Amino acid sequence: MGPGEPPRSESAVRSLDLGGKLVAPGFISAHSHLFQSPLRGLGTDQTLYGWLNAIKQLSEHATPEDIYWFCLHGSVDFLRNGITTGYDFTYSGDLGGGQRSIGIGEAIGTSQVNQEPYEEAQLRAKIDAGLRFINSISIVPLGTEQEIEERVERILHYASRYSENPLFLKMAISGWVQRASGIEAAFREARFMKKYGLMNQAHFLESPERVPEQQAKFSWYRDAGALGPDFVFGHFIHTTPQIVHETAQSGACMCWQPSANGRIGSGTADIPALRKAGIKIGIGLDDQSCSDLSDPFQNLRMGLYSIRSLYKDAGVLSVRDVLHFHTLGSAEILGVESKVGSLEVGKYADFLVVDPRSPDTGPVHDPVATYVLACSLRNLQQVYVAGELVAEGAALVGHDEPKIRREVDARVARLRAARDASIPTLDLTREARL
Repeated sequence: MGPGEPPRSESAVRSLDLGGKLVAPGFISAHSHLFQSPLRGLGTDQTLYGWLNAIKQLSEHATPEDIYWFCLHGSVDFLRNGITTGYDFTYSGDLGGGQRSIGIGEAIGTSQVNQEPYEEAQLRAKIDAGLRFINSISIVPLGTEQEIEERVERILHYASRYSENPLFLKMAISGWVQRASGIEAAFREARFMKKYGLMNQAHFLESPERVPEQQAKFSWYRDAGALGPDFVFGHFIHTTPQIVHETAQSGACMCWQPSANGRIGSGTADIPALRKAGIKIGIGLDDQSCSDLSDPFQNLRMGLYSIRSLYKDAGVLSVRDVLHFHTLGSAEILGVESKVGSLEVGKYADFLVVDPRSPDTGPVHDPVATYVLACSLRNLQQVYVAGELVAEGAALVGHDEPKIRREVDARVARLRAARDASIPTLDLTREARL
């Protein structure tokens, strides 16, 4: 908790007796894809590209209304599990949004690009869920440069209607240079960052496939002038000393997804080396379809244990380090640390109540150690956003969960039928090998 006394003008309307319990800031997932929440348990023996192909076969048939319910499902799932703020990479309608990228010279005319309804649906879903969020949109490289920019502007214009809503923290763009065919993608992202005041989080050096090609593309971002404090590398596993040095010098940050990286065999980011270089680090849950369980406690321990195992040193990363990464550290890399990430005067009252004695984990010797190492979702009693109770135990407050479940089940069943009736989609596993 930060220092400071409550403003004298404030008075409590409710008092909580939390003796013996742990009160902590809500977890922040600094890297998430909320719409994928109903697509868990797919591609279970695949690395990145094979897993992407498995979920793409379903998601490519989804309508904007499907995506609304999927994103709502993912958002309330976050809240139930103590994640009160999420950075959300939105779904663009499978119009090349990250799963394939083409250069402008290869643009398919004007195409039938109808990205906005998907983006609008996901904004509404997060607002309706009550999740605090950063909304990150794809720059779909279809059409002329003017058409690409006009689509972005339409999405930004729609988002502006929520500018006064405290749940909506900021807009961002989703960097996809890792899968782009030409350097113009990096210059486009850098131009939009500067022109519209947007931060950028880019999936980069994530998978073990095509590492030399991916490493070579780091210079694209550098030459485009994109790197800086408003730039975050997501995953950032297969780096080189030079890439780490230049990233640190630029002030760019990094987001770590330990559970997802382990699940799809991407590798282990060298967190101690990145910290030593001076790079700020946050933590994300990533796709609920490749983390499967949106459990921030599990995510903390997966990260802590993987690094200690990598270094064969239990002192290389502490329980306080990983807790910082998943709270205030994530707020810092996202540029929202003045609003969330810790409990102190002037910030939103997004907090968790955790009871380490129910079920009993034994006497508390060190509160932070007990919280990180011994507590789990079963100890999470209450979740508050802006001082309002949003989840109690496993139950959501203010949501019709049976309706959400019915909507999601029916829509996923329709996607399965469409997948089974369609021609097999592009084999991204094969593409990655070529």
